[in-house]
Amino acid sequence: MKKLLLMATLAVAPLMVTSVQAADTSTKITFAKDSYCGSFTGNIKNGKVFRLWLMPDQNLVIRNVGDDQINVAYVSGPTGRLSGDRYDNETSYITQRKGNHHMKVYGNSSHSAVEFCAY
Repeated sequence: MKKLLLMATLAVAPLMVTSVQAADTSTKITFAKDSYCGSFTGNIKNGKVFRLWLMPDQNLVIRNVGDDQINVAYVSGPTGRLSGDRYDNETSYITQRKGNHHMKVYGNSSHSAVEFCAY
């Protein structure tokens, strides 16, 4: 009986071990086939985090394509935050490593249009 109980416990033990992983609440940006760009249209007044899988040495361009103003709070890659260059309606970053990159973007109205391109 002890042997049967031990075997049952050993069989169930792996099911009891679960990995705790924070839920990714970012919005995934996808590109249409044969395109270098993806976009988001909606409310980002309170800020929204987007994610995009990128390779090293890509030029990530975040562009305002709407009528309001946007602000890129940060872009972070697998090894930390990236420094960007701001132009009129866009901010550009060079990626360092492959992996998910997260971008937090704010708009100044309840309807914004943002384009994410990787070259």
